[in-house]
Amino acid sequence: MNIRLILVLVVVTVFALGSGTISFISGSGITLNQAYNDKNVEITQNTVAGTIPHIITLKNNGSRPVVVDKGVILKNDYSQDLVIIENKKINPGTNDTIKAYCFEPEQKAIPGSKLTPSSMASSDIMEIIDSSNPSELSNATKSQLEIWIVVDKGEVNASTGEAAAVVQTQKIRSNQMRQNLTAARNDVIKRFNLTSEGLQKLESTSRSNTGNIPGISNLLSWLQSSLGI
Repeated sequence: MNIRLILVLVVVTVFALGSGTISFISGSGITLNQAYNDKNVEITQNTVAGTIPHIITLKNNGSRPVVVDKGVILKNDYSQDLVIIENKKINPGTNDTIKAYCFEPEQKAIPGSKLTPSSMASSDIMEIIDSSNPSELSNATKSQLEIWIVVDKGEVNASTGEAAAVVQTQKIRSNQMRQNLTAARNDVIKRFNLTSEGLQKLESTSRSNTGNIPGISNLLSWLQSSLGI
């Protein structure tokens, strides 16, 4: 096994144990995955296809705060998969809205759909999210397209699913969307210092199942970037 990967796993394990102890002592809350597994949280898609960023509603029906980590991927078999792009804490007995980017350009979002927390986004996706400004439409759209480029390995169909919905929502032509996707592809290649073939090697989800541990996805992303693995 790669010695750098071993180092990452050791650090993550130590951090996880420490974080678990601290969280237990401080009573700071539980993760979104834990709350969902305990059937204490409802996650609902709010916005229509083509919205950037999407808005979801999270209702905490439990007795403890729910800590929502940026980078958690939310799934639905029929609606759009999403990736959360902000950190929040939802107090017991309350609900709040959370921003998210689309994670699969071929599928359209269906308002009212229930979402399931899954794995964590990769360090590549996290870097795009961290540098984005979801409050500014053009910047958010640029980040959204870059995420699609990573997810679809550079080949995004502008005529289907969420990509086509963005064309309608933003009232642009399909050829303009294709040009924007080409620009996003070039930006991703430049951002990660890739060749065109290197796009095929980019990961969209984390290789480690760390979605149940608050903050650990960010640590892992930093370690992967620092160690070059």
